[in-house]
Amino acid sequence: MRFDDEYGHIALDGAENVRDLGGIPLTGGGETAHGRLLRADALNKLSDADLERLSGVRTVVDLRTDLEVRTNGADRLPAGAELVRLPVAGGDLDVFYEVIGSGDPARQEQIFGDGRCEHVLVEINRNFVAMPIEREKFAAALHRVADAASLPLLFHCTAGKDRTGWMAAILLTIAGAPRPVVMEDYMRSNHYHRESYGKLLAFLGDSGQMKNPELLRPLLEQRPAYLEAAFDEAERTYGSFEAFLSRGLDLDEAARARVRAALRG
Repeated sequence: MRFDDEYGHIALDGAENVRDLGGIPLTGGGETAHGRLLRADALNKLSDADLERLSGVRTVVDLRTDLEVRTNGADRLPAGAELVRLPVAGGDLDVFYEVIGSGDPARQEQIFGDGRCEHVLVEINRNFVAMPIEREKFAAALHRVADAASLPLLFHCTAGKDRTGWMAAILLTIAGAPRPVVMEDYMRSNHYHRESYGKLLAFLGDSGQMKNPELLRPLLEQRPAYLEAAFDEAERTYGSFEAFLSRGLDLDEAARARVRAALRG
């Protein structure tokens, strides 16, 4: 599999945040293996050339909700890939769309301003841990990773940053990546989305839909507080991240060893 930068990015026509989880340094030396696990944004706009670049992927785990799939379209899959749907809620975006569409600057400020947008993202990430139904989906995805027959495996949501970011953080932590390195991978989504999100904010301002489109930036960007919220919830509730894996995600040591093997080759 060919990568387009040192971080395993795969530049595609129909997706902008597709990355290999290989080459990430681990505590004690070594790094994660290339070509085993990929993280991505939605695959519904992939071109035929994109599908060819992703050939060999055996399993695609789609974390999007049914509404997202109906609204934006089903994944286009590489030949022979199995689709596994494990919908995880990413927040009530209908409210965001309605407020943006209202064109009312006062209402937009009321809903998005004064840190409220960032607070929503913090709570979404906490709920990845706090909500049993969400933990169940992440657990199912991890057990897929633990099955060597499912590899290479690609997992994604819509933007490939929040649900996908937490899934990647869990995997890299199990593999033995130090927390600052996990955070660097998490934050890298900002780089790959920068151009398209900049255009979106400019459009919302130029079209008159938003007087201050910068209010939406906390929704579009990754911020350390979001990932820290999920880790904090896991460690506060279960006492340690290891206990979260075993009791929160039903991932015993044997399963964790298989996940480590998937990431280490």
